[in-house]
Amino acid sequence: QWADRVRELMKYRDDNGHCNVSTRQSSLGMWVRSQRTAFKKFDAGKYSSMTPHRVSILNYIGFVRDFSCRGRRNDKDWMRMFEELMEYKEKHG
Repeated sequence: QWADRVRELMKYRDDNGHCNVSTRQSSLGMWVRSQRTAFKKFDAGKYSSMTPHRVSILNYIGFVRDFSCRGRRNDKDWMRMFEELMEYKEKHG
């Protein structure tokens, strides 16, 4: 059943260009949300249905683990990375 959902998600990705299925859209969206929850538990070392193999598969297909920012960028982190880029450019051309 998990593999069937991954195939369904891959079709969604192929049709829409991303794996960010809305939870209001379908049962697939609810499954995506449950995978994100499982990822969080797995990363925290808690019991989860997520396995290293499943992590590899989802990463490979472009699954977004944490969609909590909902498209908003983090300006502080962006500026820090931009400054690092400018420093690198200054040093290395």
